Amino acid sequence: MKQTISFFSLILILITNQCNYQKKSPIISNFEPYSSLGEEMIFPEQGNLIKKIENTKKRKNIVTYYYANELIRKKILWKGKEDYQTILRGDAIIIHEKTKIQAPEIILDPDNNGIINGKILISESEQGIYFYADGGEYNRSEEYIKIKNNPYMRIKNNQDTILIETREIVRNIAEKNIVFVDYVKMHGDDWVMFSDESIYYDDTKKFILKYHPVLLGKDLYLTAQTFVYKSDEQKIMIDQNPVILTNLNATKQNEDSNKKNETEIMHISSDLIEYNLKERSGIVKGNVLMQSKTKTIQGEEFLLKGKGIEKIVSEKNVTIVDKKENFFLKSNYMEYDLKNRKLYLKNQPHLITYDDITKENKTIKQELKAAIIERNFEKEITIAKGNIYFKRGNEIANSEYAIIDEKNETMKLIGNPILKRGDTEIHCKEINVYKDKIELQRELEAKIY
Repeated sequence: MKQTISFFSLILILITNQCNYQKKSPIISNFEPYSSLGEEMIFPEQGNLIKKIENTKKRKNIVTYYYANELIRKKILWKGKEDYQTILRGDAIIIHEKTKIQAPEIILDPDNNGIINGKILISESEQGIYFYADGGEYNRSEEYIKIKNNPYMRIKNNQDTILIETREIVRNIAEKNIVFVDYVKMHGDDWVMFSDESIYYDDTKKFILKYHPVLLGKDLYLTAQTFVYKSDEQKIMIDQNPVILTNLNATKQNEDSNKKNETEIMHISSDLIEYNLKERSGIVKGNVLMQSKTKTIQGEEFLLKGKGIEKIVSEKNVTIVDKKENFFLKSNYMEYDLKNRKLYLKNQPHLITYDDITKENKTIKQELKAAIIERNFEKEITIAKGNIYFKRGNEIANSEYAIIDEKNETMKLIGNPILKRGDTEIHCKEINVYKDKIELQRELEAKIY
């Protein structure tokens, strides 16, 4: 009887110890039985690292590394048969070519396609690309990574960083592109772009933003059917019905002679727009039409410079109608400084000033042609150079250099000037024309016809 009790006691002790050993074992922590199948630790030759060279559905001999604090193999039923699931637990890492996936846990099925659990960091340092999310999936055979829970991406070019938020990101490793699905929001230094869908291409560093994307900045609004955004240059290229809206920062003089900011919106349309968000400059080409409350500018090609378009430059045929300044302009070269209210023209420009350009029966105040015309709207002074033709009322003046003070209604003609009034023609070295008199200096010659 004693021997029988001792034998059963020994069996009970062994069973109890075995159960305690299973509970404390670090090999299968938090173990939950899966039918009759279980887990076991993997001990690869190089610590906790596994290297595999296998074909995918897209390419051959793709190298993949797997690392974790714990590498666990778990028996599962897979496609009606027993097979093994691999669990990377604790600082789990997968390196698929140059793409590195980091998460607390990654569970791989027998085809090496996995579920990524916890906070994810996906990095491609050569591309300057980093992804973040709260979970996702990795498909080795199709070579893609999909993240859905609060995903976003950072892309770094030189010192500039762009942040992209969306509801789902798919990284296609073999095709070398990234798909942003549904409500894409892209952040720059002082601008943000919105679109319904976007694709990024590694080789060209271009984003294609689809379905009427919009760019909003402090001084700029841009929209079109599609954007092409080159991230390394921070440049937008649009050739499908592009439209820009921007603020023109004009100034006006109040009673105390202090400058007060005045906002004017300009609408720009053309066949093609290229705009650099970093340099605040752009090119608009083909059937260009710029319209604001007071200005209409037309031409074939313009350079846009500065925040809120501070300067417009054109080297081709351009026309301007300015209701505020009451002038019509035609020129082959123009620099229009909207911020400082200055105009520079060359290549035989033609400038006509009216009493009120909005009237149907408007009256011409003065007409000016020259090789070069410079106009300061703030000071109401115009300087003309080379082969000048100036007409005001019944006066016609020709010279090589002229200073026209519109505020004080004076004009100085220098360089073989000729002043014609009716049948009278005056030649001298310098002519000063005032409202009520004319001053002639040196070498006076008068002719009456």
